[in-house]
Amino acid sequence: MKHLWICTLLLPVLLSSCKDRFPPEAEEYFSFYADGEFFYYPQERGLGFGGTGQTLKAKKSGTTAYRIYAYSRKDPVATGAVSFEFSENHIPDKDTIFLDGSSNTVSVLDLKTEGNSFVLAPPLMGKITFYQRNMDKLTGTFEFQASQSTGKVLTVTEGKFSIIPSK
Repeated sequence: MKHLWICTLLLPVLLSSCKDRFPPEAEEYFSFYADGEFFYYPQERGLGFGGTGQTLKAKKSGTTAYRIYAYSRKDPVATGAVSFEFSENHIPDKDTIFLDGSSNTVSVLDLKTEGNSFVLAPPLMGKITFYQRNMDKLTGTFEFQASQSTGKVLTVTEGKFSIIPSK
């Protein structure tokens, strides 16, 4: 009974200490854990040529691919950019796509420091699952492993996103 009373008193303290770790989800966001560290990228608009730049994008990439791209503006040299590229030039048709490093790829650029970049290449794998997949919104989850040329492997888990595609 004594332990229950102590737990009841500590619960509000524990919950309030976690609230800064998980920001409220905005209409557009991109979040994930990389080797256990939490990263959260909200949609930020403006800057760039004509003030139209944005930190989260989903759009055709050339004539042969579709791309989902996210980065942070906290550090201009270490943006932690994450780029998914799919082999079709439109919003993917499947709810779950396996990332194989060949026809469906992902890379992470300048994570925490400039030059700390990773690419998913065989035999490493991953997947992205779409829960909403249309021209109004792309939402889903992802996980993958990617490596550097040195052999160091980055494990990305509990990835979530909500992005309004470019038209």
